[in-house]
Parts: sequence; C-alpha cells; structure tokens
Amino acid sequence: MSEAGRFAGKSVFISGGASGIGAAAARGFVDGGAKVALGDLQVEKGEAAAAALGPNAMFIRLDVTQEASWSAAVAGARSRFGALTTFVNSAGISVPANIEEETLEGFRRTLSINLDGTFLGCKAAVAALKGGKGGAIVNIASTLGARSGSIFPAYSASKAGVRLLTRSVALHCAEQRYDIRVNAILPGAIHTEMVDGYIAAGEAAGAARDDVISGFAQSHPLKRLGKPQEAAAAILFLASDEAAFITGADLPVDGGFLA
Repeated sequence: MSEAGRFAGKSVFISGGASGIGAAAARGFVDGGAKVALGDLQVEKGEAAAAALGPNAMFIRLDVTQEASWSAAVAGARSRFGALTTFVNSAGISVPANIEEETLEGFRRTLSINLDGTFLGCKAAVAALKGGKGGAIVNIASTLGARSGSIFPAYSASKAGVRLLTRSVALHCAEQRYDIRVNAILPGAIHTEMVDGYIAAGEAAGAARDDVISGFAQSHPLKRLGKPQEAAAAILFLASDEAAFITGADLPVDGGFLA
C-alpha cells in the first residue's frame, strides 16, 4: 500500500494534538489518508493546527483530566467522522523539580494530566473501539518512565504509570477478545515545545542555548535531540496494520538512551 493510502478509512483521535509529538502524528495520519480529531486545551493552537491539516482534520476542546470532557470530545469526533479506529494519548506536561522542591499540588497536577488523562483516554478509547475491527491505542510514555532523574519525581512516576497502564489495558482487550491493540512509545529528548521550555530555563539560569541543547544531546548515544516526526513515525507504525501482532509493548524512540 502506498504511504498516501496507509491509513485510508481510519479515523483518529489525538489528545494533545495541538502541538509537539501529537501534532506531528496528526500530520502523518492525514498524509496517510486518515481523518483526525485534535483534542486539546490550547484552542488557538489547536484550531490553527486543524486548519493547516485541511478538511480531514478537526479541533475539539478537551480537558484530559475530566471524564465528561472526554465523552463530549469523542462524541463530537464521531459525529463528524463516524466510527473511530485509533486513539493516541499524547497530552502531557513536564515540570522539573526534585523531591525537596516539588509540592504535593505540583505532583498531583502532573499525575492528573499525564496518568489520569491517559487512563481516561484509554477508557474512552476502549468504549469507542471495542465493537469494531482493527482498533489501536498508542500512549506516549517516556524514557524517564524507565530510567529516572533526580529532578523528575512527578514526571517519572506518571510515565512509569503510563507504561504499566498500557500493558494492563492491552491484556484486558486481549482477554475480552476485543480487536484492539494497545502500545506505548518511550520518547527520549524530542525537540518539541516541552524541551524548548527546558532550554529557556537553562538560558534563564545563565547557560548558553547551545550548551543546554548539547547537554540534552550528549545524554543520548546518537548525540542529538530527536525530531517530533521521528516520534510520530513510531506512533504511526504502532497504529498501522504493519504492527498487527504487537500489543502491550514499549517502543523506545530515544537515540539509544535506554540501551
């Protein structure tokens, strides 16, 4: 099948689709012939992203921490595109703070968005996909959910949770004979808006921009930051028929970070 027809007939819902890895995945799905709904709280960015993708994309306001928001967003996507086939849970935040600096409020906020949001996304996805054929859920975990750092207690805890949540949902779908595969990617440092925030923080602390970027790059054996399109390619693979015998898996996209 040609790349243009790789996702023909597929309808995809992406949380966190207004920017970063989610936006890059949306472009790949649309280019492959899919219809894509972008769910996000960033209304202006989301509407612009959907407009840039053309008539096969739409934006829906989504607060991933609220079950009612998920219900309304999925209903809106289905009313426009019909039955959904694919969900990508990409919404997330990362606010570095070590255990002495982190607050309970900050810890809970990170887990609410990254882990609760993915839980609710999986719950909504299973409900929407279980009566169909060839459903796929792809969650965005992180290498920091497998190998932590001192300034990431909240982020690492949330992403480690996403990894095991993914496996649990995959096993449930298999046991129930739902035709739904559930997998996760583990990105390393991907040059998105999230990493730009870290770069800006480093500059604010007095470091040169190139030195901050080099610090991220040097922690990866390939000695560079990843590109959003490279993480998106892994999402597209796991969502495609090429991965029909893969479920409950972690796929690192990390330049060798976890090797």
